[in-house]
Amino acid sequence: MFAQEQTISLGYAQSKVQDLGTIRGVNAQYRYEWNEPVSVITSISYMQNNVDEKFTDYAGDYYERNAKLKNYSLLAGPAYHFNEMVSVYGLIGLNHIKATGDYLWINNDAQNTARRGSISESSTDFAYGLGMIVNPTANISLNAGYEGTKVKLDSEKFSMNGFNLGVGYRF
Repeated sequence: MFAQEQTISLGYAQSKVQDLGTIRGVNAQYRYEWNEPVSVITSISYMQNNVDEKFTDYAGDYYERNAKLKNYSLLAGPAYHFNEMVSVYGLIGLNHIKATGDYLWINNDAQNTARRGSISESSTDFAYGLGMIVNPTANISLNAGYEGTKVKLDSEKFSMNGFNLGVGYRF
């Protein structure tokens, strides 16, 4: 039915970090299959972005934010083969994010109260994912997946939801 095979894939990864913007990068996956419908898959992602914003809110307060986000994730889990072409997988693991930068806030009041500061925070949190793998030929693999987590930065929790798309070689 299924022979011992391995698949290595590389692709695009993108996630939206609540209130902090979109980060983009790469995703790599490794899958080991043996003579069973269940196999093992690992997923590694690296994403980053620079945030440079200046805006005024509805109350007239002025903000400047300059930050760099770097994100790494390592997840693993089972994959289930429906047939030779289609598999689904579930993943659990860890996500690590680091945010560095500075900010300026000027209050729109009579005194124009201002606050300037910087941030250098990192957080390692539980992460999860799921996805689908299609093998259109014996040696080509296409994968699409979702990864999610909640990261804690500066005592606040931010949801992070993203996807990855990859192409791999099966041998």
